[in-house]
Amino acid sequence: MSGSPARAVLSNLRRGSTLSHFTRSFLTGLGLVSGICGLGTGLFPDIAKEFGAPVLVAALTVALGYAAWAAWPRLSFSRDFALPATRISVVVGDLFAQDGHLVIGMSDTFDTELPVLIDHGSVQAQLLVREFGGDTARLDAELTAALAGHPVVGTETREAKPLGKLDRYPLGTVAVLGTEQRRYYGVAYSRMRNDYVCDSSVSHLWNALMELWPVVRNTAHLGTVSITAVGLGLARLSGRLSQADVVRLIIISYLTSSRDSVVAGHLRIVLAPGAAEQIDLRRLSNYLDAQ
Repeated sequence: MSGSPARAVLSNLRRGSTLSHFTRSFLTGLGLVSGICGLGTGLFPDIAKEFGAPVLVAALTVALGYAAWAAWPRLSFSRDFALPATRISVVVGDLFAQDGHLVIGMSDTFDTELPVLIDHGSVQAQLLVREFGGDTARLDAELTAALAGHPVVGTETREAKPLGKLDRYPLGTVAVLGTEQRRYYGVAYSRMRNDYVCDSSVSHLWNALMELWPVVRNTAHLGTVSITAVGLGLARLSGRLSQADVVRLIIISYLTSSRDSVVAGHLRIVLAPGAAEQIDLRRLSNYLDAQ
């Protein structure tokens, strides 16, 4: 099925890096098994002569099995950090099926109206439908309360912007919704144009993330925070950043902010299965290990 974890695995199996890793692992495993067999031959030469062929087959089988295990794409991986004391995980799955708090990308107007202003397939639309039961009035009320202390940097006229909200907030503004047990961090990383197209840039996304993490630090109480690859799709960043680039940007911004003080006990980056098909998960795992 399209967009399934199985397709993500198959997509990664076809990558050249997987074949290279399989080959290296096979040679490593074969060398280790051969060394053990060589030691056994020296110690028990008579047994080696009698069972030479079966031992060879067994050695090849073990090496192939090890290589297949080592090269098989992982749909989740993580790293624990001592300084800062936190964990970062990357998982393939459903953002809204995760426990803890969630980060939701929004625009500078914090519009919520479906489907003209907010696409039905977006994370923000899923927030409305799955977490607020489709109750737009309730979501708008929470957004209004959360934004009450934030400055408004501009107000559109109804003639210029016939639909949606008129007040604009600085990019990087974070509206904290929900409860202490499950917060939703609505972070403005894009600008909603008056033709209802959202624009952003790499610097806007970076600055929004750097504004987000201090808010998380102050309100998440070292809990688990999950975020998806914000900044693509309607934000018009897909031509400038790949899915993997966005994940790396999230990791670097989080670790940079954590140098001052721990942001959360666990940052979980959730990749939708369709997004995971576009990413070399092994290289991403190696990147996380290298941090």
